[in-house]
Amino acid sequence: MTRPVVRTPAFWMLFSASLLANASHSVSTPIIPVYVEDVLGGDSTTAGVIVAMTSLVSIVAMPLAGMLGDRYGYRPVAATGSIIGVTAVVLLASVPTLAAAAGARALFGLGSSAAETLVMAWAVGMTPPTQRGRTLSVYGLSVWLGIALGPQLGTRVEAAWGAVAAFWACAIIEALILMILLLMPRQATKRERPPHAHPAEVLSAGRAVSVPGLAATAAWCGQGLLLAFSLVHLASVGVPATGLLSAASVFTIFAVSVVLARLVLAPSLDRIGPRRASITSLAILGSGLVIVAITPNFWVAAIGTILIGIGFAPLYPALTMLATRRLAARNQALGLGIFAAFANAGNGLGAVVGGAMIGFMSSMWAFLTVAVLQIAAILVISCRSMR
Repeated sequence: MTRPVVRTPAFWMLFSASLLANASHSVSTPIIPVYVEDVLGGDSTTAGVIVAMTSLVSIVAMPLAGMLGDRYGYRPVAATGSIIGVTAVVLLASVPTLAAAAGARALFGLGSSAAETLVMAWAVGMTPPTQRGRTLSVYGLSVWLGIALGPQLGTRVEAAWGAVAAFWACAIIEALILMILLLMPRQATKRERPPHAHPAEVLSAGRAVSVPGLAATAAWCGQGLLLAFSLVHLASVGVPATGLLSAASVFTIFAVSVVLARLVLAPSLDRIGPRRASITSLAILGSGLVIVAITPNFWVAAIGTILIGIGFAPLYPALTMLATRRLAARNQALGLGIFAAFANAGNGLGAVVGGAMIGFMSSMWAFLTVAVLQIAAILVISCRSMR
């Protein structure tokens, strides 16, 4: 009997690297606006642009990292990305200028996204297809745990010693990621590596992941909208910004529901299959967005947020499984990098759609619009499966 991958030391090393990478990102991101406005003398618009630099660069960096990882191996490319990440955070902490902050965030997007892409590809590559549902469900917890822990660490360090100290904490985290990558066992999977990065390889990998990628864009558009505008939306119906029953508590409810649902649903994903799991998840996610859109109070918003969390729980591993189904082994990391870029684009699109809809209409219509995108994603996956 094949030993489950989730019981191997190598898997938990990759899990730890992913958790630390997401923690590092969520430590620094909430601190940037305060740092830019209070220390560097910029305004909120400048702060927003500097924060967005990481996501913008990662859309290009993820497929590029995957392409290089397929050609030269996961470890050297991931380690190089981690070194770039350390350098970026040190630059951010050491040079207090707006230009340096923008450059550091761009570098951080390049390095951290490269490392994250290759760590995920490594986890997929070492997992037999029959175990990928369970493995990716457990692996995905590292993302949410990192996102949950990072802001707590960042705000505590910033409150005690200032924003620069929080950036140095990020540098330490990035150094720990590099150490884990260097200590990882050699890749056990043998892959056919392309002799060079031909444009045809990129197009082939892009086509292979396009359907789950478009679904990921729609879904992560919902996450981007929730994270960016839930405070504004709930304030419009009288929910306070802080306190136990506040708009801020919605983020905790979201993270907890994702983690708990992932733990409950992980064993069943391989049994029900990724297509059915994706369609069901998108339907639940869309329902949650509708409830949040029309909420009159905190409690109804909490129910909608729980549904959104439950919808997201199996969606990441299910869509990743769909993305790897049509990928040639030699282009696995490249394809996963393109797929991750689709999701990252959705995060940014959620903020753009939210801002535009709120400016012209209201936050309710922003959430309803993104809910409709989930229906479109269901149709795309359903039509592809009938071919």
